[in-house]
Amino acid sequence: MKYNQPLEQGNKFVRCALLGVAIFLCAFAVMPIGTVTRPAARVGNADVKVLGTSNLHNWSMEDKDVTCSVQFMYGTSKTLPISLSAFTFTFPVQNLKSGNSGMDSKAYDAMKAKNGGNITFAASSSTVTPGSAGHFTVKSDGSLAIAGVSKSVVLTAACVVNDDGSITCTGTDKLLMTDYQIKPPTYMLGSLRTGNSLTIDFTMVVRK
Repeated sequence: MKYNQPLEQGNKFVRCALLGVAIFLCAFAVMPIGTVTRPAARVGNADVKVLGTSNLHNWSMEDKDVTCSVQFMYGTSKTLPISLSAFTFTFPVQNLKSGNSGMDSKAYDAMKAKNGGNITFAASSSTVTPGSAGHFTVKSDGSLAIAGVSKSVVLTAACVVNDDGSITCTGTDKLLMTDYQIKPPTYMLGSLRTGNSLTIDFTMVVRK
């Protein structure tokens, strides 16, 4: 009887080892190799232009140094992403410049820049559609905040993988000032009145 206990313990150890091997093999058996993803965090800079109209002429404001952050997911290809798990950018309203200080001041007041106003975007979900020769399209649903007001928007960008591995994305979006509770500014005692519609153009270059 004194030999039974070590034998039972040995059998128990063998059973546990076999169970562990079985779990390991099953885990890899149900994981298709092509679906293994690898995240790659990237930071970059974007050139953002705000284009508008008035009763006298069109106008534009630009920030050439907007910081953005994205996280692409890669499959078997190390260069072409298969999905996008995160995408954000933010910049102060006062970074937008038109080349006309008087116009800039009116725009900052309208967008409540004195209260620390920032323009921010955060994606809630994104899809990547592959193209050819290193091209792909990104569609991001998210929230765009201007003057303290957030709205759901969809940003679509045409992207290309460059020779150095960086990714350039370009896109455009249209919005109304009044959707963000912004009253279209006026100038020169009301003789110049800006239109309500805005077009946002962006070019973003991100690197690992």
